[in-house]
Amino acid sequence: MSRKIKKIALISPRKKIKDQNPRLHKMFERNINTLKLWYAPSLNLLVIAALTPNDIEITLFDEYIEEIDFDQQFDLVGITAMTIQAKRAYEIADIYRAKNIPVVMGGVHATVMPEEALTHADVVFKGEAERTWPQFLKDFEAGKEKQIYEDNEPFDLSKSVVPRYELLNYEKFHKVEEFYKFMPVQATRGCPHDCSFCVVSKLLGKKIRKKPVHLVVEDIKRMKSLNYDSVLIFTDDNLFFDRKYAIELLNALIPLKIKYFAQTDIQLANDPEFLELVYKSGCVMVGIGFESVDPHSLESLNKNNWKQKQLQNYEKAIEAIQSHGILVWGAFVIGFNNDTPCTFDNIKNFVVKNKILGQFTLLTPLPGSRIYEEMKSEGRLLRETFWDNSSFWDMTIRHDHIPKELAEQKIEWIHEEAYSEENIRIRHRHMMEIYKRLPPRWAN
Repeated sequence: MSRKIKKIALISPRKKIKDQNPRLHKMFERNINTLKLWYAPSLNLLVIAALTPNDIEITLFDEYIEEIDFDQQFDLVGITAMTIQAKRAYEIADIYRAKNIPVVMGGVHATVMPEEALTHADVVFKGEAERTWPQFLKDFEAGKEKQIYEDNEPFDLSKSVVPRYELLNYEKFHKVEEFYKFMPVQATRGCPHDCSFCVVSKLLGKKIRKKPVHLVVEDIKRMKSLNYDSVLIFTDDNLFFDRKYAIELLNALIPLKIKYFAQTDIQLANDPEFLELVYKSGCVMVGIGFESVDPHSLESLNKNNWKQKQLQNYEKAIEAIQSHGILVWGAFVIGFNNDTPCTFDNIKNFVVKNKILGQFTLLTPLPGSRIYEEMKSEGRLLRETFWDNSSFWDMTIRHDHIPKELAEQKIEWIHEEAYSEENIRIRHRHMMEIYKRLPPRWAN
C-alpha cells in the first residue's frame, strides 16, 4: 500500500551524562562558570534533512535545548542516537509507535546493535545513510521498506549535500547557558589509528576520506549566512592527518575569518610552518587523544603501538602547538589494566604542568569496539547493558586496582583539581603571553 510522506520529525535525544553520578552533577553545579559540558547539534540529522525532498515538512527536535511536542502528528519519525542516548531514544520511539507512527533509527548505537534497536524501531539504518535514506523514502512511500538499510561501500564525500542548518532553533540554542556551544561542520571521515576503545575506524574506515574543500567552504558560508556566531567544531576525528588536503583547506578558511576547534593527533606539532597556517586559519584549540601518560597503558591501544611510541614527544609537542597560539585540549582515559589510583594524580600533574585543558574519562567499552568484546568475553562488564551509564564518567567494568566507588570519586577530584581557579588563571596567563607575541590571526 502506497503512503505519501508529508511531515517528518527528526529527533536527537538528550544524554543523561551528569545524572548518573550525583557527586559529579554537584561538582558541575559548583563550577558552572569555569567547567561546562560541550554541546553541538547533531550534524547527522541536518544532513538527513538535506537529503529529504523539499515537499516534505521537517521538524527538528533536539532535547538538549527543547522539549519534544508529542502531540504533533507526523507521518514518520527519525531518531539518531549514540550509546549514551540509546535508552532515551527507545523511550521516544515507543511513545510514537504507540501512536501508530512509524519510527526509524540510525546513528552509532543502532549501527552496532541493530537487532536491539529493531525491538523499538520499525526500520534501522546501519552506517552512513547518504545513499540509503533516499532509497528508504521511496520504499516507504511504496509500502516496500526493509527492516535494515545498510550501505557497505564508503560514501563519496564529493557528493555531500549542504546540511540544513536553518532547521536549528538558534534562539533556544543561544540561550542554553550550561554548555559551551559549538556549530558542527565536517571535512573528512575516518581515522587510521584504530584505538581499542574507539569505534570510528571500524564504522568509518581507517582511510581518511576527504570532502572537496569548496564544499566545506559552502557549508560554512551557509552557516554564517544564518548569523550563527558560535565557534565551529569540525566533527572529524583527525582533521589534519592528510597534510596536503589540510593545507588546501586551511588556506580556504583564512578568508572566512572563523574560529574553530578541531581534533587531530600529535603529529601536528612536527611542522612549524603548518602550525602557523593552522593558527592563521582560525583554529583556537585542538583536541588530541593522549589517552595516558603511562607507557604500559598505551601499549595495548593500537596494534602497531603508535601512541606508545609518541609518549616521549608529548611535552615538546604541546609546547610547539601552544607556542603558535593554539590551545591543546588533551583527552585522557583511565581504567586500562595497568592503571591504579595514582594514574589520576599522574594525569592531573601532566595537565597542570603543561598548561593544557583536559578531558578525563573512565574506560568505557562501547559496543562495537574491540575492548567491548574483550571485556564481555572476560566477564568484566558490571552490567550486560549499561547504555545509560556510558557517560565515560561512570565505572562500567570490574578493575583489579580501581574499585567503582573510588573511580567515580577520583573522576570528580581530577576535574576539581585541573579546573581550579588557580590552574585556570595560570593557563590563561600562559596563553595570553603567547598571543601578545603573535600577529593577528587573519593578518595579510
